[in-house]
Amino acid sequence: MRRSYSCGILRLVVFLTTCTMIAAGIAAPAASAQSSAGFVTLKTFPAAVTAIGTLGGATPTIVVATQNAGIYSMSGTSTVFRKLPAQLDLMRITSIAVLDPDQWLVGTDGEGLWLVKGEGMSFDRVTTLDCTRVARIVPDPRDPDALFIPSLCTGLHYSTDRGVTWETVGKGITSFLVTDVVRLDGDRIAVATQDAGVFVSADNGTSYTKTLCPIKNVSSLAWGATTRTLFAAGGTFIAMTTDAGAHWTSLPSPGTVTSLAALPLGAVLAGTAQRGVLRWDATAKGWRDVAQGAGVTSALVMTCTTTTLLIGGSTGALVRADLSTPVAALAPSALDLGSIPVNQARSVTFAITNLSVGALDWRIENVPGYVTVTPQTGKGNATVIVRIEGDSLGKGPYQSLLKVVTNGGDQALTLRFSVADAASVHIGLTVGKATATVGDGAVTLDAAPYIDKASGRTMVPMRFIGEAFGATVTWDAPSRRVFVETKGSLNHKPLLMIMTISSKKATVNGKAMTLDVAPAIVAGRTFVPLRVISEALGAAVTWHADTRAVSIEYMP
Repeated sequence: MRRSYSCGILRLVVFLTTCTMIAAGIAAPAASAQSSAGFVTLKTFPAAVTAIGTLGGATPTIVVATQNAGIYSMSGTSTVFRKLPAQLDLMRITSIAVLDPDQWLVGTDGEGLWLVKGEGMSFDRVTTLDCTRVARIVPDPRDPDALFIPSLCTGLHYSTDRGVTWETVGKGITSFLVTDVVRLDGDRIAVATQDAGVFVSADNGTSYTKTLCPIKNVSSLAWGATTRTLFAAGGTFIAMTTDAGAHWTSLPSPGTVTSLAALPLGAVLAGTAQRGVLRWDATAKGWRDVAQGAGVTSALVMTCTTTTLLIGGSTGALVRADLSTPVAALAPSALDLGSIPVNQARSVTFAITNLSVGALDWRIENVPGYVTVTPQTGKGNATVIVRIEGDSLGKGPYQSLLKVVTNGGDQALTLRFSVADAASVHIGLTVGKATATVGDGAVTLDAAPYIDKASGRTMVPMRFIGEAFGATVTWDAPSRRVFVETKGSLNHKPLLMIMTISSKKATVNGKAMTLDVAPAIVAGRTFVPLRVISEALGAAVTWHADTRAVSIEYMP
């Protein structure tokens, strides 16, 4: 059933040399000692990581393949990655499945499937698989002995005996270039192809039907079980479906996607070579940074189990997150407030999110005196406001590094801005878009402005519009009131405006007034009528009907 495979004199020489090194006690360097919480770099290998295999249990095992720089393994209580003999070094390894601590399957692009025994001491070609181009080896979560292999020459394959024998499956899949497979729920299975999009089976793989996926060249799939959402990625494109492929929605591009992964609690991650790991935020309908602040700047491959997330990068870094404890994600990993006129203030927010289980505790350290952080400590997921008062600083550039300390790993947050001459504030908003301009800089809003159907008034996120004018915005949850306060300037008296959610009654410096439309909470964000707030703060508002845009001019 299996036969030994000769790799030539060159590989034999390298093999014998490596064995001599191992016998002499020359092992791979130990991983650097650091906290086990959050995203931890286990090791940086001499070349890009191309495949990762892992196994939990009494003898946890991690096997890592690199680009032309060998295969490494770590098992049990060891913290040292051991380099394997070089028999597979020159092959393009695409996937690894760890069956037992001392027995693995290794897929290659060009030289087929290999069975590795004795923790790398023997290598045998699996000849029952009639394809030399293995895209992935995917365990079937329904059966511990079952495996899928999407291949780039003979389509989809399935084994029920841990890879000993293989059969070609996939009736209805019209492409032999199969790149990925994922089991959804029940009997449903999704298959990705390189030239025909995504196919779904509703009968446990007996037959497949082509879906209307807008991406034809799909390289990765991920199933978000908690939201019952299937994600498909190819190149710079990502789409999702919540009805097993009947309808698809194209998502904003996070860059060139190298891999997808779904975490046990439902978060779906996209790996990119340029931006590291990103998380899909369904509420904001955008991609959020995850671990760039922990140094994860590249992600070529990701492997996720119920307890562990492993990320391999183009720099050779192997990063692990323990999913049995809190794991902190920080988004964004850098805050650039642009140019702040000396007579203005700027605020920006970042999110702290727990990707895993347990209670996340956090605090912000290394906060310069000219920066106000609210709140500075907390528990659980949170949105943190960072505020700069231009009139407290001299002109010129500023940069500082805030430290977010958590029991789910620490991350760094870069803060950049410059202080410039006094100037009027130019604010641009567009209905339906979550981006705005303040001066020459672009700002991402927590939520997009919208038009209230009953009144025809433009509603905007309260915190953004207030702080764009240099005001302090405070929310009082028990009374459901919003306080907007300015301290006054050469051009304006101090102002205190108080509004109540769902009420048209408000006060400005103690004087009662009636709003055209009541403030409202939409998707957890407070919205207020733009014109009333702007004019109360002394700004001029212009509505551009053709573009559904608003221009605001304000001199602090």
